[in-house]
Amino acid sequence: MAQETAFALWLIPGGAPAARLEELIEALARETGGLPFAPHLTLLGGLRGDGGALAARLGRLRGDAGALRPVALEARGPATGGTRHQCVFLDVTPSEPLAALRRAAEAALGASEAPFRPHVSLVYGELPAARRKELAADPRVLALAHEVWRADRLELWAVEGQTERWRCVEGVALERR
Repeated sequence: MAQETAFALWLIPGGAPAARLEELIEALARETGGLPFAPHLTLLGGLRGDGGALAARLGRLRGDAGALRPVALEARGPATGGTRHQCVFLDVTPSEPLAALRRAAEAALGASEAPFRPHVSLVYGELPAARRKELAADPRVLALAHEVWRADRLELWAVEGQTERWRCVEGVALERR
């Protein structure tokens, strides 16, 4: 039997707006002593199992013509949280296309429905509340607070252990129709 690992399904933005987002994540990581990470919206977290089996099940989404379309992600302002992976982030406006993609992914991967707060993290870490608020008010963060990114890829990530050990296991393009 294959070893069970923790996985997350990420929705990946593309294009020039995503490049600006990646540059900001890298700059903030340098400034806070954290690690940079790929810009993403966690569509599903808390997945457990064998990576190969989950990657094969991700292929089920290809059979759903409506599920694999790019999704617009509209940022609606910075926020802070109390967990390492929601230290400083941009909330994303919920939308029906995003919800439909999540439902399809839940069905394909056998995930149970869980609370969902769509967001794109900017800083991972355990920073004091005052520092998190300071970063959320940074003009570079505020400049992205109302951008719209086009997410054009789903990626299954092994997220076991330290962030620097995370890796992409499988990717699926969201195709324009």
